[in-house]
Amino acid sequence: MKRLKKILLWAAGTLIVLALAALTFYLTQKTHHKAGGTPAAVKPSGDPTLDAIRRGVEFLIVHQEADGEFSAGALDPKPAFTAMVVDALVRSPDRHDEHNPVIGQAVRAILSHQQPDGGIYTPKLGMGNYCTSVSVMALSRLNNPAYEPVIKEARAYILGVQQTDGGMGYNPSSRSDLSNTSMALDALRAAGLSEKDEAFQRAAAFVALCQNNAETNQAEYAKVVNDGGFMYRPGESKAGQVQGRDGQVGFKSYGLMSYAGLVSFLWAGVDREDARVKSAYRWVEENWNLEENVNLKDAGLYYYYLTMAKALQVYGRREIKGKDGAVHDWPKELAAKIASLQKPDGSWSNRNDKWFEQDPVLVTAYMVRALSICHEAANAPTRH
Repeated sequence: MKRLKKILLWAAGTLIVLALAALTFYLTQKTHHKAGGTPAAVKPSGDPTLDAIRRGVEFLIVHQEADGEFSAGALDPKPAFTAMVVDALVRSPDRHDEHNPVIGQAVRAILSHQQPDGGIYTPKLGMGNYCTSVSVMALSRLNNPAYEPVIKEARAYILGVQQTDGGMGYNPSSRSDLSNTSMALDALRAAGLSEKDEAFQRAAAFVALCQNNAETNQAEYAKVVNDGGFMYRPGESKAGQVQGRDGQVGFKSYGLMSYAGLVSFLWAGVDREDARVKSAYRWVEENWNLEENVNLKDAGLYYYYLTMAKALQVYGRREIKGKDGAVHDWPKELAAKIASLQKPDGSWSNRNDKWFEQDPVLVTAYMVRALSICHEAANAPTRH
């Protein structure tokens, strides 16, 4: 009996030690960075948005790891972090390219993750579609013919992730969701897939199932909220659910997915005059908000800003008339809001860690990209 008790105590102690070790590994390796330093000073240009972009770029540069990556954690979703930074740098107003050794080394790191199935990801961590989509966006922007075979194989991988419902998830076996579908559509357009490809039509059908629009979505849940906004996937919203007067359950629209839904329709080739797009844009007008990710508060706030910038740039209208009748110059207002949140070292981060947003490297890459979109939109011809 005493021997059994000792064995049980030893086993319990061992489990506790292993659990603590696992927790320590998780906390020290997920979205972990080793590189750092003092970012170079940026000389004022007279353009606040451009200056904010350049401060962000300098912060990112000093956080490149020795292997070219922009994250060092064993549990990081590589190569997504690195590709996010490359995409941000290449599409910034200064148009950094591979002559910049920072980008050259980062691109080699991204390429090192391509798998036999064509995807660009780390097998042990999964998230194949997410990582591959971001990598394709970054590589496509470099316009280097040497990467065409890599991009072609990665594009085929993304198409292989598409489910029978038309949507995409994190991996070929994952359930479809609007976030991953939106990322995949962005990548497929960047990779040159024909607008007439059936994959876009199938994806648009899935996106419609995520919209609270009783006119175009026949699902019962769409009748409960019916505001033109979007949820995470059909029958699931990160903002929770509501009950209609007849007892039918509906799912709240929220900011991040509503902008993702709008831009996904446009990337899939759906016309601006289509009822689905018109309803989505009405949601934008009625829910204009730069203070929070609508119905999620500060959760995913910076991803919300980036997705908002992408969607509004693709939609092509400079001014938004809010519910209160006020007219908003979105690139100017969004840029000012983002710049106001920049930290003295040039970075951005969220106090809410939802979706990795406490990580300053990832969030700074988001904001450099978002500000670059605002800068481009503010200087583009106005479309009505």
